[in-house]
Amino acid sequence: MRKRVLLIAAPLLVVAIAASVAVASPSTAEHSSGPKLDKLHAERPTAATDRNADLSVTDAGFQQAAKNIQDYLHAQQVNDYLRYLGAQAVGEYIVSLQAAQAAPTGAAQPAGSTVTSNSDPGDFLSCVRQRESGGNYGVYNAGGSGAAGAYQFMPGTWNSIAASAGRSDLVGVDPAQAAPADQDAMAQTLYAQQGAGPWGGGC
Repeated sequence: MRKRVLLIAAPLLVVAIAASVAVASPSTAEHSSGPKLDKLHAERPTAATDRNADLSVTDAGFQQAAKNIQDYLHAQQVNDYLRYLGAQAVGEYIVSLQAAQAAPTGAAQPAGSTVTSNSDPGDFLSCVRQRESGGNYGVYNAGGSGAAGAYQFMPGTWNSIAASAGRSDLVGVDPAQAAPADQDAMAQTLYAQQGAGPWGGGC
């Protein structure tokens, strides 16, 4: 900022000094048409008075230029300070927004979703059973998806797990019509093979 001020101030000072020199230096015309020697004493006081007046005008112009530069520097400082305050306010506002957005992530999860695939399989499957069917082994999905039983098995998933577990007697059986112990066994097999994924990754 100081360099820019100097670049602006330097030409003004040069112009002021040049004007002072031009006013102070007598021209050739003044020498040629100046007072004759016999009237030298009569003319000299007037010339001296005019020069003093010109110098006072030049000094006033220089003082005005200096004041303008000082005012400009002061205005620049005020602008810089205002920009600093604005940037600080914007920064604080952004920090407050980030804090507000981060707050919900620390909120407690709803009850019934605290059991994950890292929990004991029995606890996890018990949670799934309560969430999916309320513990009712003979229930069917109310939305008509085809899911049935306490763990809401889809028929294709049920048949695949029964076959992989060597329970060919359960292949083709409606999950909701299978015995509760068989549904528990198929849920345990599915969990052992695929983890919590079939039930949304958690409970």
